[in-house]
Amino acid sequence: MLSQHRTDSRLGDLGIGLLNEGLSASETISRVVESSPDIEWRQLGALDGRGQSATYHGRRMYSIYTHTAGKHCLALGNILDNDQVTAAMVAAFHADPALSLAEKLLRALEAGHEAGGEVAGSLRSSALQVTGEHGIPCYDLRIDISDAKAVEDLRALYEAYKGREVALRAVALSPDTVPVQSNLFESSIARIKELGLDARFPTALHRENWNVAS
Repeated sequence: MLSQHRTDSRLGDLGIGLLNEGLSASETISRVVESSPDIEWRQLGALDGRGQSATYHGRRMYSIYTHTAGKHCLALGNILDNDQVTAAMVAAFHADPALSLAEKLLRALEAGHEAGGEVAGSLRSSALQVTGEHGIPCYDLRIDISDAKAVEDLRALYEAYKGREVALRAVALSPDTVPVQSNLFESSIARIKELGLDARFPTALHRENWNVAS
């Protein structure tokens, strides 16, 4: 569930809560619409656990706005360059079923950008978020205030991060299995000694308590 155009993030949070309670996408959108006196400034989208989607386009949106629903996906946008942007996004999302969800989403974003993206200029920000098991993000990447190439910058960040998600999830789920970084460990010990804080932080005296990467 999300709220965009003149965004009110509280509406997205409300919608997520309703979806978690088992409401359908359409029921959720109806409840969220009823909750706000300023709803005509908002564009809402919801996708429920059954793959059903629903949207709301407020009457105070002055730009080109569209949405396109696909199997287990929904693309919607406003301030668009043309009315084919979201259709291009969904087509790219479904083009290769073998890809990971993160890669599908990023390719959809790239396709939307290539199809025209926003009107009157290049994007300055973009984001990719994919939640995995236990509610822990596999990807939570964001580009802000890019030099007019936010989608390209997000792709570069994604490629740099790719492969690290397993280790970072292990930090949350099984921290004892993740070695401490050697440079940070040794630098910390040196700084503790330099400041005379050994009694307060006796790390050097108990090295055996940490699994330090070689």
